[in-house]
Amino acid sequence: MNSRLITFFLIILSYSVFGQNKIPQGYFIMPIAPGQISSLSGCFGDIRINHFHAGLDVRTGGVEGKPVYAAADGYISRIKIMNGGYGNALYVTHPNGYTTAYAHLKVFSEEIQAYLVSKQYEQKTWEIDLSLSPNELPVTQRQIIALSGNTGGSGGPHLHFEIRDQAENVLDPALFGFSEITDNVSPIIEFISLKCVSKDASINGKFGIFNFPVIKSKSGLYTVPAKITAKGKIGLEILTYDKTSGSPFRQGVNQINLNVNHENVYNFRLEKMAFYNKLDMNVHVNYEKLITKNQKIHKCYVEPGNTFDFYKTNEHGGAFDIIDGENLVEIRVNDVAANNTALIFNINKEADQDEKPAVGPLDYDLKVLDNFVYLKIQKAPEEIKNIIVIKENEELVLSPRANGDFVYDLSDGLPQNIKVGNAEIKLPINYRLTKNQATINTKYLSADFGNALYGDANVKIEADGSVLDLYEDIIPLKSPADITWQKSGSVDQKEKYKVYLEAGKPKFIGGEWDGNKIIFKAKEFGKYQTRYDFDAPYISARTVNKDMLSFRISDALSGIKEIRCHVNEEWTLMNYEYKSGLIWSEKLDKTKPFTGKVVLEVIDNCNNIQTFETNLPEL
Repeated sequence: MNSRLITFFLIILSYSVFGQNKIPQGYFIMPIAPGQISSLSGCFGDIRINHFHAGLDVRTGGVEGKPVYAAADGYISRIKIMNGGYGNALYVTHPNGYTTAYAHLKVFSEEIQAYLVSKQYEQKTWEIDLSLSPNELPVTQRQIIALSGNTGGSGGPHLHFEIRDQAENVLDPALFGFSEITDNVSPIIEFISLKCVSKDASINGKFGIFNFPVIKSKSGLYTVPAKITAKGKIGLEILTYDKTSGSPFRQGVNQINLNVNHENVYNFRLEKMAFYNKLDMNVHVNYEKLITKNQKIHKCYVEPGNTFDFYKTNEHGGAFDIIDGENLVEIRVNDVAANNTALIFNINKEADQDEKPAVGPLDYDLKVLDNFVYLKIQKAPEEIKNIIVIKENEELVLSPRANGDFVYDLSDGLPQNIKVGNAEIKLPINYRLTKNQATINTKYLSADFGNALYGDANVKIEADGSVLDLYEDIIPLKSPADITWQKSGSVDQKEKYKVYLEAGKPKFIGGEWDGNKIIFKAKEFGKYQTRYDFDAPYISARTVNKDMLSFRISDALSGIKEIRCHVNEEWTLMNYEYKSGLIWSEKLDKTKPFTGKVVLEVIDNCNNIQTFETNLPEL
């Protein structure tokens, strides 16, 4: 064992004894253009669908092939190649116990690439996840370990860079003192939302969630110009983001602090996070606005089922009660560079107003907000003193609130409809899913949401033999729901007949048949259908010679499941970039030419196979 490895093991031992007491400053170098100012397209804590961003996205000028340097001495501890996600990724474990991750790489250095290819040929697979011991591929700081790329789920050329601790938590790399990152820009606030979270709540005389624009003074202080009155228990949401110097991209914030009447009710500080509960990000944000409008709004209150550990809140999880008189609301937003922004405004206690609907043809506003049904009658054929909520075996008289509207708490049971005088109003939901009642059983549908729910879900679900409508993708699921869907009539060629989520382009879900029932897992609410796929994938040859095999492939519906290539009946590695549809060969022995029969098979998720065959001359 050489002296460098002996030193490496001794330092690891010392860290295992004394632990990681504080974040080391200046230990790591920036892996792209060290010593030069970096431009970031993403930072730690950016809001993404299904997760907070776990590292830094370092821009590479819109091109691939920039040298990627090891951030410190260590060894390659993991090599992972995957179609989506991080694409081509390397992990380097360092003597201080931290691990750095480098993702979306184009290609690895010659030694690392040769090791990878040998393992891919050994296991006869392109996608691979390898764990390495310290003495297999040691690296030194500033050693080029790869070239930057655009592989996996990347939306453009860049390097994704992470730092993880010994427990595999990811930490904000900006905390490690990179001089290449400059940030003199304070976070920006676009608007806030106020939300009624109790039955007796109202905001400017109404029940619901309402947006309020903000303005920024010359001193940099934000305020809300609109007059706001409220009562009951209120939750606050905020659309805020940060920018780093030299980058046009919106990035995440490090801390949000909410005080009401000089009492701290909510504090969010994100510097470290795990992967096991990453989906909880979907209940940290306003998920519906994220999905439908791409608005990245932080909730300043903690929803049921949210298991993140980076909050400090009052006893109401960040929601607050409106007290008599004037309520002072103060919000401070920080980025990791300690730039901060403040928003200060007042909410006045709302006075009761006895409003009555006008006389005329029935006109009303009905909506479901979380666990509440809100009904505001604008006009009614006669004077309305109360309404009747009709449940399975009973009728409940519901009196109006002081401002003349009605709010029904769905935790008291799901109504079939609501009776207003002689008229009946049907609700836009037909199921209430809770932890204690999370199953649905009808002629066509058996569904179990028991492990999928964060909290109660009030939804509209309809199923027949041809269409399965599982509400809308506006409520997040923390894990897949188990679905069994009964199809009408006989089903032939079941291998080709699978489930798809109808979201723009149909998204292949799959499923297994049991008679005329198809069983699958639903990761999200939405509309599902079954479709036949009889069409084989498409193959177009680009380069086929003794040195290289390359093709463009695609599939119109179910998507590509497997690629198999053999030259003279020997398995041949084919790299794949799904965004461009390109596949290309990589030899185990680069001196050996391709000769003889070439057979390429591309298989889709319905097991349709397209084959390309040719013969290369013997040399």
